[in-house]
Amino acid sequence: MALIEIRELTKVYRMGDTDVRALDGVSLKIEQGEFVAITGASGSGKSTMMHLLGCLDRPTAGLYALDGRDVSELSNAQLAKVRNRKIGFVFQTFNLINRTTALENVAVPLFYSRQDNIREPARRALERVGLARRAHHRPNELSGGERQRVAIARAIVTDPLLLLADEPTGNLDSRTGEQIMQIFHSLNAQGVTIIIVTHEPEVAIQARRVVQMRDGRIVSDRSTDELRREFGGALGMPSGPAAVASAPGARAAHAAVAVAAAPGMVVAAPILAASAAGGDISASNVAIGAAGAAVTVVPAGASARARGVDLSVVAEFPRSVPGSAGTDQAAAPLARPAQGGVDRDAATPAYAGSAASSGAPIVARISNSLVPEIEAPTARRMPGARAALVWGLSAAGALFVRYGVEAQPDRGVLARGVMAVALVSAIVCGIVAIRMARGVRMRMATEAGPWIGGRSAGWGRFLGWIVVLIPLLDFALRAAYQMGVRAGRG
Repeated sequence: MALIEIRELTKVYRMGDTDVRALDGVSLKIEQGEFVAITGASGSGKSTMMHLLGCLDRPTAGLYALDGRDVSELSNAQLAKVRNRKIGFVFQTFNLINRTTALENVAVPLFYSRQDNIREPARRALERVGLARRAHHRPNELSGGERQRVAIARAIVTDPLLLLADEPTGNLDSRTGEQIMQIFHSLNAQGVTIIIVTHEPEVAIQARRVVQMRDGRIVSDRSTDELRREFGGALGMPSGPAAVASAPGARAAHAAVAVAAAPGMVVAAPILAASAAGGDISASNVAIGAAGAAVTVVPAGASARARGVDLSVVAEFPRSVPGSAGTDQAAAPLARPAQGGVDRDAATPAYAGSAASSGAPIVARISNSLVPEIEAPTARRMPGARAALVWGLSAAGALFVRYGVEAQPDRGVLARGVMAVALVSAIVCGIVAIRMARGVRMRMATEAGPWIGGRSAGWGRFLGWIVVLIPLLDFALRAAYQMGVRAGRG
């Protein structure tokens, strides 16, 4: 029996008056102990697939059976137990709790499963990823690779049947990424079923099986051995310009577009796989990568999209190809930003057909001015930070009123009433400031993103403690004085 079996799985999201089919009738089987990579461009449905496989969402239609059980029949509480005991998650952004140690982060799933002994299994999980010596360090004291190892240890601490990894090397340099992939291979050798969602060809090819998605459907499901035999080095990230093989009489089944190794270079196909025996050569949708860009490889009749960080650039090719067949010609595309994430004005099938029949690659350069710059994320003020400071200032003001009235030489009933109200108000405002500041600090430590407002929350907490402690100290001193006076009289 397969560990994962999905049949005609469909997920539809309602966006205004439009239904968006994130998954469109997907069928897939994954056996126990497999190592599978799910790849595809942005919007292909791979993230939705991961959410459904991880029981984080429910499908609109279709069957999803995990370990022989239909998860659509489970309640929310039962799904939570499945996620805790049978599935481990590894995220691109680590999602660690900054205020706790690596050992305590790893023990979180055990804590939620109400296990008694949580430290020993957490320590063993850290040993499995080679990080036992850093068990008592906090995440801000660890490197990016070490934090990802902690995240992997947290995912495997419950010995799950399935390990899901969402872009696990996306925030790491190439050397650290290779170390993380070695850990995945080691875990897979121990019998853990691993599914990696990635857009990086050099990561996907390290799995045993590659499932490629496009427009919510599976367009390719092949073993990596088969892919290597067919495409050879084209599956990797070549160090030099991409080589396009062509030969007289070669027949291209589909034209494709890919980004070559040189930054800013777009090669319009056919992209042909070289054949040792010669003869027919068929093009395939293979991303030949470079420059850190995520590449969408599309068949003839569609425009090419090269995705950067915050900007999508669409390269559109002319409707006719100058020059004679069999001669490489350079054509200047019209490059413009993609609007609304949708490619428009695709190249005509007539152009695609002429390119495919001629077997001649068309090379064009995208202007460097269209390459997006990486911008630092904008820091946001944590909600409640200013409110904590205001409550602290209010507490200090009320306490000032209380002692200011007490300093007056003539105090009547009204003055004593004002003193009592001011003292109670000061203590209440001080406690509110302390609790609010504490909540702000906890959210800043756990929620992703650059935050500001820690200083305001800190001052609010400081004023709150001062206002609460001064009346208590004053009361203790007055009580001690009275006891001393009584003792002297006695």
